[in-house]
Amino acid sequence: MIQKKKSLLLIWGSDSLNQEGGNVMNLLIADDEAVIRRGLLSLDWKSIGITDVYSVANGVEAKELLLRTSIDLVIFDIRMPGFSGLELAQMVKERSMDVAVVLLSGFSEFEYARSAMRYGVYEYLLKPVSPNELMETMHNVMHRLEQKRFEQKLLSQKDEFGEKHDAVSQVNSLFVQSSGAIKSILTDIAQNYEQNISLADLAEKYHFSESYISRKIKKETGYTFVDILNGIRLMCAASLLKTGEKISDVCEKTGFNDQHYFSQLFKKTFGCTPSNYRSESGETFSGLYEILNSKAGNGK
Repeated sequence: MIQKKKSLLLIWGSDSLNQEGGNVMNLLIADDEAVIRRGLLSLDWKSIGITDVYSVANGVEAKELLLRTSIDLVIFDIRMPGFSGLELAQMVKERSMDVAVVLLSGFSEFEYARSAMRYGVYEYLLKPVSPNELMETMHNVMHRLEQKRFEQKLLSQKDEFGEKHDAVSQVNSLFVQSSGAIKSILTDIAQNYEQNISLADLAEKYHFSESYISRKIKKETGYTFVDILNGIRLMCAASLLKTGEKISDVCEKTGFNDQHYFSQLFKKTFGCTPSNYRSESGETFSGLYEILNSKAGNGK
């Protein structure tokens, strides 16, 4: 069934799995030459696990589709009205979109290929390209994209577990002399720092008043509740920044709802902005103790 909106074509509906049992993907074809689009659309994309195929005739429509639809694979002609394939590839890279870009062009100048590499393009093919070569290329690109996604998922899971495990370990080591109740509360903070945790939440959970918990934390640790919570968050944020995470993602993963506040606090603690810290080699602080006793701590 063919559905048409402007010059956008959705050629097929989705199947659940491809013939090899892998994840299915969709494809966007953007080329201003109608004969090229028809040729690409005639290929047996389902045979390699591409179930939905979209087609547009210019860069403007390609950009609109990319911004409103989750797309896995794209084949861009380099020269198109509106936006070129290189401009679209640049947009994909700058927005960190999870899309594999393949560029198709009749222009063989090396500068195009060099630009394509700079924008993280997966493949660069020259017209005319045989159907077999194109299908083999796209099958390889799909495999690389799946591998990249799998590795990112493993890394994300590892980071999340690793940061929480380290936070709990450091809290337990640093405040080993704390009473059982306060140690449980501090461990709770270390396990849930990414959430919107508050003294009110802890008071309700542990059946103490907010003022009692606040006083006991300060008395037994020498730091306030906010000192410890922010210290844990900053420690974990610094570690995530070293993995190349975007600052907005780091804020979300460490419980900072205000990126401006996070940046101010981070600079006060580490002496540099989050972006500078991420790009520098080495680490300024390695543990919770150092952070709690920095300028952002209680001044010890």
